[in-house]
Amino acid sequence: MDRKKAAVLSVILCAFLAGCGAETKNPDLSSMGEVVVISREEGSGTRDEFARLVKTEGTGIKEIAASTEEMIEKVSEDRNAIGYVAYSSISDEDDLKVIAVDGVSISEKTLEKGQYALCRNYYLAYSGELSAVEEDFLSYILSAGQDIVGQYCMAVKQPGTFLSDRSGGEIMINGSSSMAPIIQDLAEDYMTYNPNAEIAIQITDSTTGLTAAIYGECGFAMSSRELKEYEEELLTKNMIGTDAVVVVVNVENPIDNISGLQLKGLYDGQYKMWSDIY
Repeated sequence: MDRKKAAVLSVILCAFLAGCGAETKNPDLSSMGEVVVISREEGSGTRDEFARLVKTEGTGIKEIAASTEEMIEKVSEDRNAIGYVAYSSISDEDDLKVIAVDGVSISEKTLEKGQYALCRNYYLAYSGELSAVEEDFLSYILSAGQDIVGQYCMAVKQPGTFLSDRSGGEIMINGSSSMAPIIQDLAEDYMTYNPNAEIAIQITDSTTGLTAAIYGECGFAMSSRELKEYEEELLTKNMIGTDAVVVVVNVENPIDNISGLQLKGLYDGQYKMWSDIY
């Protein structure tokens, strides 16, 4: 996985050091103020998966970010902010800090071994039968396209050879903003195999995309969350990769690690001030 994010993902593994016999000291948060807890909007797959994994009701949320880009902007501008984004969406140009969860930092190794606490899957879902060009595109994603998927997150298969049938037609894709950069790169590469295809991508959120697929308003839905029971009954899903939700804070925040219970406490409103978490 070609992440190129060493500068952003360099965190102090406090729990690891403690296990090696080093004395663990909590960071001094006395200079920090009231925690600004930021969440994604309703319908966001990243929000749903974060809530499911952290087991939070979200009663402590102070601000809403309507997109990944807005979340990054809000956290970058507020030294007291905390938020979360898809691992695949982070770059070393972002002015924020990714922190470890329960002493485990996000990396290719911890993602592949399932050691990082906030892992989640990416799906393409559809209703009914696929058109020839949609079937061809999906076959590409699950073969040669896995090389591109692996540049963003963990691929589900080894990249394989792909021979397009060059079916013509338009493919409409709707849904998750976290998945959108991956699907955009896949679409561009696929059209070098099949110049007869036209692919349009509408970036909304997982729930909007899945609803559009159910009503036949798009060919594929991008979902960065697990499908609900009624969605499972109405749609066919294909997992294309595994990513993670990473916790981000402002670069001026001295914290480098947070426990799952502390994270839940912040998002449930149990802790008001940064200094309250210790």
